[in-house]
Amino acid sequence: MERCRRILDDLEDAQSSIARSTEKPRGRLRVSTPTVTYHLLIPLLAEFLNRYPEIELDIDFNDHRVDLIGLGVDVAIRSGPLSDSRFMSRPLRAVQMLICAAPGYLGENGIPESMEDLSGHRAIRFRFPTSGKLQELPLALKAGQVEPRLQTVFTCNNMEALRGATISGLGIGCMPDFIAREPLAAGALKVVLADFVREANPLSLVWPSSRHLSSKVRVFVDFVGEALAPAARNS
Repeated sequence: MERCRRILDDLEDAQSSIARSTEKPRGRLRVSTPTVTYHLLIPLLAEFLNRYPEIELDIDFNDHRVDLIGLGVDVAIRSGPLSDSRFMSRPLRAVQMLICAAPGYLGENGIPESMEDLSGHRAIRFRFPTSGKLQELPLALKAGQVEPRLQTVFTCNNMEALRGATISGLGIGCMPDFIAREPLAAGALKVVLADFVREANPLSLVWPSSRHLSSKVRVFVDFVGEALAPAARNS
């Protein structure tokens, strides 16, 4: 009897999946994502909404880790490893943290060639809104190695403000690669110590685990997952 019940449940689920595959995506889609990721998402949204005009996007750009299930969030972007079995996930491109400085600052204070060279440099620090802790430099420290001591001259909880302060020459700042892309291309920033930073941090789309994935969530996951797919590894 129990085996038959499971078979009937699977049949019902298959029938629902077929019905949803022909259903037109519509309705309000609630998305939660870190504030800084708007640089990644905003350029994609016009094409997404043109393709699915009956979806209403409600995006919460928030650096606090919210309760997705409790708040009824449909899908979220999260960084770092995922271990919560209540969620399904799809990997996105990884984000590399870069240590940057303005050319003028480096001209006056020297270009650090090693981690030890950072000692004494002025630092622009990011403060995490959730914990109040200061972000550490993404240095790949070896066992027993101590992080260089920099002189903190400016602290903020906004990554765009940190980028602006770094461009203005206040000191050395650390930011995600997609935040630094434009000023790097324009020559307003330069990367330092690229060979000494940790590996890139993974990003993922996550959504509550369910046998009944709605069409609006499915198309958003597929669209963003393809647009921000992980870089192919060289064989």
